[in-house]
Amino acid sequence: MLVSYLWLKDFCDIDASPEEVSDKLTSLGLECSIIDDRRGWYEGVVAGKIIEAVPHPEADKLQILQVDVGGETKNIVCGAKNAKAGLLVPVFLVGSVTPDGLKIEKRKLRGVLSEGMIPSEVELKLSEDHEGIMTLDDNPAPGDKFAERYEVCDTVLEVDLTPNRGDCLSMIGIAREVAEAFGLQLKKPDTKTLGRVEEEPSGIEIELTAPDLCPRYAGQVINDVKIKKSPFWVRRRLLAGGVRAINNIVDITNYVLIETGHPLHAFDLDMLAGSKIIVRRANDGEKFTTLDGKEHKLATENLVIADAEKAVALAGVMGGQNSEVTSATKNIMLESAYFNPQSIRKTSKKLNISSESSYRFERGTDIEGLIYAQDRAVSLIESIGEGSATGSRADSYPERFKKRDINLRVSRIAQILGIDVPCDQVISILKGLEMEPEKLDDDTIAVKAPFFRNDIEREIDLVEEIARCVGYDKVPSYAPETPVSEGSYSHSFHVRRIVRRHLVSIGLTEGMSLSFMGDTDIDKLQVPENSPLRSIARLDNPMSSEWKNMRTTLLPALISSAKGVGDLSIFETGALFFDRENKTPAESWSVACLLTETISPDVWAGKAGKRDFYDVKGVVESILNLLGFSGEYGFKPSSHPCYYPKRQADILIDSVAIGHMGQVHPLTLENYEIDQELFVCELNLDKIAEQTQPLRRHKGIAKFPSVRRDLAVVVDETVTAKDILESVSKHLPDGDVTLSAQLFDVFRDEKLGAEKKSMALALEFTNSQKTLTDEDADMLFSSILKGLEKDHGAHLR
Repeated sequence: MLVSYLWLKDFCDIDASPEEVSDKLTSLGLECSIIDDRRGWYEGVVAGKIIEAVPHPEADKLQILQVDVGGETKNIVCGAKNAKAGLLVPVFLVGSVTPDGLKIEKRKLRGVLSEGMIPSEVELKLSEDHEGIMTLDDNPAPGDKFAERYEVCDTVLEVDLTPNRGDCLSMIGIAREVAEAFGLQLKKPDTKTLGRVEEEPSGIEIELTAPDLCPRYAGQVINDVKIKKSPFWVRRRLLAGGVRAINNIVDITNYVLIETGHPLHAFDLDMLAGSKIIVRRANDGEKFTTLDGKEHKLATENLVIADAEKAVALAGVMGGQNSEVTSATKNIMLESAYFNPQSIRKTSKKLNISSESSYRFERGTDIEGLIYAQDRAVSLIESIGEGSATGSRADSYPERFKKRDINLRVSRIAQILGIDVPCDQVISILKGLEMEPEKLDDDTIAVKAPFFRNDIEREIDLVEEIARCVGYDKVPSYAPETPVSEGSYSHSFHVRRIVRRHLVSIGLTEGMSLSFMGDTDIDKLQVPENSPLRSIARLDNPMSSEWKNMRTTLLPALISSAKGVGDLSIFETGALFFDRENKTPAESWSVACLLTETISPDVWAGKAGKRDFYDVKGVVESILNLLGFSGEYGFKPSSHPCYYPKRQADILIDSVAIGHMGQVHPLTLENYEIDQELFVCELNLDKIAEQTQPLRRHKGIAKFPSVRRDLAVVVDETVTAKDILESVSKHLPDGDVTLSAQLFDVFRDEKLGAEKKSMALALEFTNSQKTLTDEDADMLFSSILKGLEKDHGAHLR
C-alpha cells in the first residue's frame, strides 16, 4: 500500500515527520518505509502566465514566450506545440534545479536569450504525460510558489501488509492507525451529494441471483457526465498511490478506492440493456472480454455482473469492454458492492487476472462501508461539475450482516502481556480503532468488531490490538520457564536410520523419489484387485496428470530407475499412504531394494558378472541380522504376480509377514520396458520396529584371527536354508567360539539322487580367548556335520 504523506494529513492533524510516521506504523505491526521523498524539490518553480508567443526567427519548431512570473516578465524559448498566449504554466526560474538535477541558467537558444524553462509533467516527474508543457487549470496568480499551491513536495511511504489487514489498504485505514498511535482525531471526508432526490426512481433495477457470492449490491445512476482529463490534484494523488490516470470518471473511482479501500466500478448506463443489473453465476463456457481486451472462457463458479442480455463485468475483478466508460459516455451507473472473498480469489487465480479491486475484495471489504464509498464518489463527481445524481440509490441487501460480539477481559490482557493496562485506556484504544466498546464491569468490556476488521474474531485478537497500540516494547521479556528435556529420536525413526546407513555401507546407492504415483503404476506391477496396494489415496489438486495418487509401494519408482541402466544396486526408504475413505490416509514406512542382474567387471577387459535371487535375499538377511533377528526370521514361498514363480518369498518374523522379495516377472519387466532381470525386496519398517527394540551395543573388534571352512551337504529337496542354518547354530559347542554361517550355493543334479540337492555353507569360527588351531576347527566342523546328519539326514558331498 502506497501512502501519500500530504494526503494522509487530510484525515488527521498530524505534525510528526514522515520518518516518525513510518517508525510508528512499523511499531504497530505495519512494516513501513519511505520510497519517494520529494521534500526540497521544486524550489524556484513558480506559476507563470504566457503573455505573448511569437515564432523564433531562426528555428521553425521554437517559440519565444513572454511569461509573467509575478511582478516581472521573463523571456523564455520553448519548443512545445501547445504553448500559446493566455496559458498558466509552471516555470523553472534561473538558479532552480530540475528533478533530474539540471540547473537552470540563462542561455541563448539560436541567438535568443532564454531566462527559464517551462516543463512538461514528465520533466516534473508528476506523470508520464510528455505531450507538451504542463498547464495549470485552477487559475493561480503569477508568481505563486508551485510547491506550496499544488502539494507536490510529497513523501510517499510504502506499507507492507499481511493478508489479514485488508482494512489498511486505504488512506482512511492507515490514518485510523496513525490517529490512534499519536492520540489524534480521525477525520473522514464529507459525502454530501447535491442532486440526489431520494423520492425519485433509481433508474436501475438490481436482481441478486447468487446472494451467497454477492450479499449486497448498490447502484447509483449519474446523468450528464462530461468525460475529460481529471484535475491535477486528482492525478497527483493517483500517481502517489501508484495508479495511472485515465479520465475523470474512472479516476474518481480509483481515487475513492485508494481513499476508502472499497472498489467501485462505473458502467456506461446507455450500454446496459433493460436498465437492469443481474448479479449471477456465469454460464458454463460463457465467453467474456474484459477491459484489457482479453477474452475469457467462464465457468459456473465465476460471478458476473450482467444486464438483461449479457455479462458486463467479472464481479469484483474487472469490467467488460461492452460497458466501459469512453469519451462518448453521457450517463453512468456507479456500482458499489460486497463480494465473497473466496469467490473473487478463485476467479482471479483461475483466469490469471489481478487488479486493485480483486486484491481488496480477496481480503474482505466493509459491507456497510460500501455506501459511504459510493456517496464519496458521487460527491466528488458533483463537486467538480462532471455530472449529477438525480435519482435515488438502488440498494439490494436481502440479509443484513451482524457484527461479531466479543467480550474482552482486562485481567486476560494482563495475563497474556504481563503488564497492567487500565480499563479506561483499553476502551480509549478500542474507540480509536472504531471497535464500539461498552464497559460491562471493572474487568469486562463488550466489543462489537467492525465489518472492516475481518480478522477480529476472538478475545485474543483484541488482546493483540491492545498490545500493538500500547507498544510491544512495553511488554516485558523474560526467559520461558518451561522444563527442558533431552530430545531423542523415536524408535521407528531410529530403525529407519540404522537401515539406511547399513545399506549404504554395503554398497547400495540411496534413491529418493516423489511420494506420488500415476494411475497405471499399480497395474504395471500386476497387483491383484483385492490387494491393499490398491487402497489408493487420490489427490484433489495433483501437480500433474502423472502424479495423481499417493504411493502405496516404493517399487514403481525403483523399477523405473533401472530402465536403460546396466549395473545398478539401489534402495529407498519412504512413507506409503493408504486410503481410509473419509479419514486421513494411513501412513507407514518401508524400505525397498533393487539389484540388476548385471554386475560390472572389476577391470575394463573383464567379463560382467551376474546377480541372482540369493543376492537380494542376502541383503534382506543382512538387514534383519543387523537389527538382532538372527534365527528369528524366515522365508515362506509366495505367489505375488509381480514376481517370477518359485523365485519369490514372503519375509516373516515370528510368523508375522514384514515384507516380500523376488525376481521381477517378465511381464512386469515388459511393462516398464526393462531388458534385464531385476531382483527386488520391500520391507515394512514399522512392523520391524514393533518386533524389536534395538540396543546401542558396542561390539569390540576380535583380537584373534578367525578360521573359515566351507561345508557342502546333500539333503532332501524339502529342507530349507533356514532349517540348515538353525541346525548349524544349534550344534555349535558352547564356549567362547562364535560362528558366522552363510549359504552361498544350491546345486541340483541327477547324480545326487532323486529329490536331493546340495547346499554349500561358508562357516567362519572365531574364539574370543585364543587363536583357533586346525584341530579346534576340525572338531567344530565335525560337531556341526554330525548335527546336520542327525536333524536332516545330511551327508557330506
